[in-house]
This record gives sequence, C-alpha cells and structure tokens, in this order.
Amino acid sequence: MPRRTRTRSIRRASKAALLTATALALVGTGATVPASATRPPSHHTTQDRDLRRALDTALAKATADAPGQGVQAVLLRHGRLVWSAHRGEAVNNVHPAIRVDDDTMFNLGSLGKLLLGTFALHEVEKGELALDKPLSTYVGDTVAGSRKVTLRMLLSQTSGYGNVYADPAVVPLFPPGTEGAPVGTAPNRYRPNVPFTFKQLNAGIHNPKAPGARYEYQDTNFIVLLQVLVKRLGGEDAVKRQIARFYAAAGSVAPQTGRRLTQDRYAPHTLRHFAHGYHPLADGLGVQDYNTAYGATGVPTDSFGFPFGDGSFAGTALGAAQALDALFTRGTLLRKPTVDEMVRPTAQARAADETYGLATERTVVDGVTWQGHPGSFGGFTSTSYTDRRHGTTLVVLTNRDRPSPTVSEKIWTSLAKAYGADLN
Repeated sequence: MPRRTRTRSIRRASKAALLTATALALVGTGATVPASATRPPSHHTTQDRDLRRALDTALAKATADAPGQGVQAVLLRHGRLVWSAHRGEAVNNVHPAIRVDDDTMFNLGSLGKLLLGTFALHEVEKGELALDKPLSTYVGDTVAGSRKVTLRMLLSQTSGYGNVYADPAVVPLFPPGTEGAPVGTAPNRYRPNVPFTFKQLNAGIHNPKAPGARYEYQDTNFIVLLQVLVKRLGGEDAVKRQIARFYAAAGSVAPQTGRRLTQDRYAPHTLRHFAHGYHPLADGLGVQDYNTAYGATGVPTDSFGFPFGDGSFAGTALGAAQALDALFTRGTLLRKPTVDEMVRPTAQARAADETYGLATERTVVDGVTWQGHPGSFGGFTSTSYTDRRHGTTLVVLTNRDRPSPTVSEKIWTSLAKAYGADLN
C-alpha cells in the first residue's frame, strides 16, 4: 500500500437531506445549484461569465490526465456562488460507478485544522479558553508536556511535539505504510470499523522539545487541541453540538445546496454521499480504494471525526468555501482582531521561512495573496484559500492523493491563475 499521511499537502503554489446534531449546515435550504459550471444568477456580470469560462477551461486542462478522479470546485465572492463544477467518480469500484455531484462529501484532511482552530479561538473570545495558559489548566497531567505547552503553541505549530503517527505505539493502529513504518516492518492492528480513542493516540504523545521555540508542523498539535476542547466543554458530544451551532450560525447571503460539513461518520446522509478515497498505484496498475481495502463496512473510523483534531471534518466544496468566506470575508465567525492575529505569521514561522499564523497559512499565486489551509489524507486532497483583498474563496476537493504535487493543489493553482488573469 502506498505511504499515506494525515499531513497537509505541499504548501507552496509557485494537507431533503438527513442532518444529525453533528452535521453542520452552513446555509438554509433553498434553490438547487445546477451541476457543473453553475448557471449564473441574474446579479452576475459579464465579467463573471468570462471568469466562469476561464475557470471551466483551466479545470478541463488540469484534470485531463486523470479523467476518472472525483473533483469538486467552488468559487465564492462575498458569500455568493460565482462558479462551481464537479466531475469524475465518487466511487469507481461499483457498477455503474457513482458520479460526483454537488452533494458528494469528501474528507477535508488538514483543512480540519483551520476549522477546529477557528472554533477554539471562538472559545477564547468567549473566555472559555486562554491562549497563553498551560494546557494543564484544562487537561491536568493527562497529556505529556501539558504544564509547558499552551493553546497558542498548538495553534501556531510551535509546541515542540513530535509526530504521533510515527511513534511505535501508534504505527500498528493504521494500515501498513503509515508514516514511519514501511510495509511489512510492523505488526498491524488496523480495524477500520472500530472507533479510535484519544487514549490510543496519546500513547504516542511524549514530552515536547523546547516548547514555543520554533515552528514545526505536526498533526499532534491539533489532536491535543481537540482533547482540550473535549475536557473543557464537557465531552465529545458536547463539543460536536457546539461546533455544529457555531458553523450553522455562519449563515450565507444566498440559499444554495451543497452546504454540508460534518464530523459524524455514522449519519446515514454521510455514508450515502461520501466519496471513496483512492491511491493511484505504481506502474499504471490502477487505484486502491482506501475505504474498502481493509474491510471497512462504512466510512473508515480513521477517515475523519473524533479524536482526530488534525482532520475531523468531511464535507462539500461549497460547505468548506462558505466556512472560509464567513471567517475571512464576511466576518461572521470571529472578531476582526482575532482574525488579524490568525493570519499574522508568527516569529517562529517567519524564522523558518513559513507563513503559518494560528491554524492558517498563506500562499501567493501570480501576485494574488490567499489565506487558508491545504489537506491530504486517506486518498483525498483539499486546497482551500481566500483572497481576502477581493473577498473571493476558491476550494478544490479530490479523491486522489497522487501524483505529486498534491492533486488538489495542482488543480487549485491552475484555477487561481485563471482567476488572477481575470483580475488583471
């Protein structure tokens, strides 16, 4: 099995529906968004039509070498849907194959860091959490290093924690090839139908090295962050409910479908609409279906959800885009000073020539600066950023994780170039 990680992707451009209490509806119900290049509402301009044509062309070129891969792409401007498209197969090992549509849900990978981090900062605004208190305030001594590490260090990737997924205590819990264990070198206890627990992952979390001293991107930070929330807010169910309310309150400026984010692997709607993640095999030998390769009967329990704070969300491109739009453009999730602090690269990140602030980073494509987060896990990739200057959010989701550079990033960059050319 190809090596897989729960980490972000390469980060430079130049990782009547049934809604449960844990499904996050970002907008109200309303008019259906047509499939593929969406028909423009009457308020769209001639320039918008030109942009949509340019994006259609860029998407066709960027996906021409992998016609079967599932793709969703969305561009929002100030909360209004300017363009969307979808193509390829959500599930390709059944007959007939299931095509991607507007309601297909993808694993969002490390975009979950931004989504979870935003909610945590909301709790800071409310006074439930403090950025610079030691984590022991909330979790006691149940997590190594909790007396020295702070919430700010987790959000900024400066805690000094190592890679939990490469730890010998954790490696056997995942399929062969995960992180530090090549295929055949470790016993495997992966059970894709058995829920993971924080206790299992905590066995691989050890005392951090020089907390706060330097930037090092590690998924461990957000696994610990989710545990802080669970302890502070009264358990997993309480956290799910509060996150659901938080993102539902983001709202939208127009009714449109394809709005869902979720942390619930077990909701009937999730399984019915969830794409499968695929690893293209070497030498043109096809693709491996991560969802079924090890006997999962539903969504694999490590695909998303608790306790994986580094990748706890799945959803549609429109759902992800509306969350970023609410955060970075419409300002309905956090106060402006909080967002300003989020997007400001830390001193430690700048020293490492990185742009990470608090749970978010920036990238520049053809002179346009974008703020957001990429993701990659289990055969899925996501690339989600907002051009804050022009109030535009562009999201691409795929169910392929190869070839490199990350599939969604390649497509997203092509679309971002077309968007930038249209600005000029």
